[in-house]
Amino acid sequence: MRGLAPSLLLRGTIVIATLVSLSACSLLYPEDPREGVEAAETCILRVTNTLSDDLEAQLDAGAGRLVPTYTYDITKLGLEGLQTLTVPGSDETAGARLIASTNEMSTAVTRFKTQSVDEKGAFFLATDPALYRVRGPGMNTEQVIANGCERQLAGMRLIDVSVDLPAPARAQESVEAAE
Repeated sequence: MRGLAPSLLLRGTIVIATLVSLSACSLLYPEDPREGVEAAETCILRVTNTLSDDLEAQLDAGAGRLVPTYTYDITKLGLEGLQTLTVPGSDETAGARLIASTNEMSTAVTRFKTQSVDEKGAFFLATDPALYRVRGPGMNTEQVIANGCERQLAGMRLIDVSVDLPAPARAQESVEAAE
């Protein structure tokens, strides 16, 4: 009977140590929120909570139709997803050119996020973050964020939105300003 108690104590200690180490792993290495599929509703809430004051004012003003440019974090995007985004004519070297010209990752990322892109998109493929920017079609203001969230693939997160007026509206504004 005496030999049984130390054995049970040792087993209990091992079980407790294992449970503590497993919970510590999730504290030290939490799950990356960029992995997996994000529901459109969750994305809309997340993005609207991080909008810049300027963009929020533009969207709240209900300026009619806007042309959004979406920036996505694609660091956790799989190969199949990357192939889905890559279309003929897309700029796959944009990020590499920026890193080479600046020699500074943070400067290159900042410049990439302000770079103008077209509907084919541009990539910033680095270790972390890897980014994808693409211009969306002209749409009503209330659709801008929802459209960006609906375009997400598994492992892809919308991180920034910028908007412009459609080209015909800009031309008309220029004519009105000249008069």
